[in-house]
Amino acid sequence: MRRPSRLRGRRKQVRPQTSPPALEAASETETAIIAPPPEPTEADLRRQWRVGERIQEICPEALRVIPRLSRNGFRTYLCGGCVRDLMLDLRPKDFDIATNATPRQVKRLFRNSRIIGRRFRLVQLTFQDKILEVSTFRAAIDPPSDSPDLLILQDNTFGTAEEDALRRDFTINGLYYDLECGRVIDFVGGLRDLDRRIIETIGDPWVRFREDPVRMLRAVKFASRLGFRLADDVYSAILDCRDELRKAAPARVHEELLRLTNMGGAHDAVRLMYRTGLLWVMVPELSDALDLLGAAEDQTAWTAYWAMLRNLDAATRAGEQPSNARLFAFMLWPLFKDELATGRPKADTEDPEDELGAIALRLRMSRRDAFIVRQIMYAQERLGAPKSKGGGRRRRRPGGAGFAQREWFGDAVFFFRARSLALGRDDLVQAYDAPVDEPRSD
Repeated sequence: MRRPSRLRGRRKQVRPQTSPPALEAASETETAIIAPPPEPTEADLRRQWRVGERIQEICPEALRVIPRLSRNGFRTYLCGGCVRDLMLDLRPKDFDIATNATPRQVKRLFRNSRIIGRRFRLVQLTFQDKILEVSTFRAAIDPPSDSPDLLILQDNTFGTAEEDALRRDFTINGLYYDLECGRVIDFVGGLRDLDRRIIETIGDPWVRFREDPVRMLRAVKFASRLGFRLADDVYSAILDCRDELRKAAPARVHEELLRLTNMGGAHDAVRLMYRTGLLWVMVPELSDALDLLGAAEDQTAWTAYWAMLRNLDAATRAGEQPSNARLFAFMLWPLFKDELATGRPKADTEDPEDELGAIALRLRMSRRDAFIVRQIMYAQERLGAPKSKGGGRRRRRPGGAGFAQREWFGDAVFFFRARSLALGRDDLVQAYDAPVDEPRSD
């Protein structure tokens, strides 16, 4: 019979400051580094204090995580996009936390945690309906002197809060919020650029984009989503470094492409990618199709494409949650324009030589998303059928009840409405104003 242990059921205590020697040495100088910034105005203080009040409303979980880390001797802040959005009076999608605790030290403090990532190791804390990510302050990494390639493959060198801010991508993402004193900590001029509404890199943009080419897509995402403009040097660096995007992991490009089109900024994002040549690097077929539309004597299709993306953005900002397939269908419409005009869209989705198949492989689209994109296009002819087989009155749901029960039918009708409105065919939309039955899965 086993002897009962007195320690059973007790929470393990984590001793503070058990960091690696390099991290402890950095922490000794951190007090001097995090000197109070120039005295803010009273309006600035009120604005920053409201950030803390909004955190209590939006993310009470952060108020449980940060104090626990602080009680165990670790310097901990909210960081990145959530601070940026709160300062702009927007509702953050995610709340990220940065600390001088290592991933293992964070994991020992929270039972609802797991360490993830290889290139960038961090800790995920899982709550009932929210996931918080806790990262350790990182230091900049010097590339090998004998390599001309600046691409970062490992990023797990720990450092101080200021070093962590300096290695982030853009100034507006280099902000920290100290919950204890209710102040924004700004090492990089992010507050200034928020007021100027401009996207600036931290450091030389030519170097930062070569370190991580996906940052160019992120610059487009923030500019289009927030209504900011790219700084002149950032725009020039994208023009010079756009071919570096071929070195990025396709999965990251796929993820970022969806992010920059699903937050109500698809129109501005696609237009900016087209102007900078990023679209040509990722989807040359679409860029060439847009060249033809823009050069055509009849500008109807060119105008309609951008109007469709604005319709998509309006629906997204109104609360619609677009599927990945819907986003790709809107983005790739110029490739299907001629097929839809002739009424003979191709339905084959398995041919690897098919244009959509080649794009799907390059962008790492799932087979399901590629299939639904094709079905959305294939459905347009049936949705636009002007009369029933017997003639006379327009059918309410062309294709029959089975057609309306397909899982992609809602996306197809949404696309049909947006396309019809963009082409000035309001009459085609009226047949689909009534609610549709719940779709079934194939």
